[in-house]
Amino acid sequence: MRGFDFTVIGSSSGLEVPLEVSDAGWSVAIIEEGSFGGTCLNRGCISSKMLIHCADVMQIIENAAAFGIRAKVESIDWQFIVKRAFVEVDADAAMIERGNRQSENIEVFKGPGRFTGPKTLAVDIPGSDEEELTDETILIAAGTRPWAPEIPGLDQMPV
Repeated sequence: MRGFDFTVIGSSSGLEVPLEVSDAGWSVAIIEEGSFGGTCLNRGCISSKMLIHCADVMQIIENAAAFGIRAKVESIDWQFIVKRAFVEVDADAAMIERGNRQSENIEVFKGPGRFTGPKTLAVDIPGSDEEELTDETILIAAGTRPWAPEIPGLDQMPV
């Protein structure tokens, strides 16, 4: 069983915490099952804004005549647009993970974590043995799943 001063489960909403705590000299474990950065970076806010920006550029081109510029959109390479967005997102997630791994007091555990007792966690690391951790302080920053309350007519609203 490995001991740490502080453990963070997840790497999205609690992203800054491990760096701050490790800078204070604490030993830190990060348990992350997926890509670093969470939903916002990988499948939500950031990646969708990159796609929306392409639509904004297209709209600017379509309205260029208002500025005395003759231009038109000849084609849209959707595969290129999506690939570009996710190559950037993947690079950002890898950079965040690399930065945490390079920190002197941080150790990253890639796999799902679960509580096995008070201040005790197990991490199922794919292709390896299970790691058991004991920790004084545990921050659960694992994000959440979308949920909509049951409101009559909500399912008929445009998204």
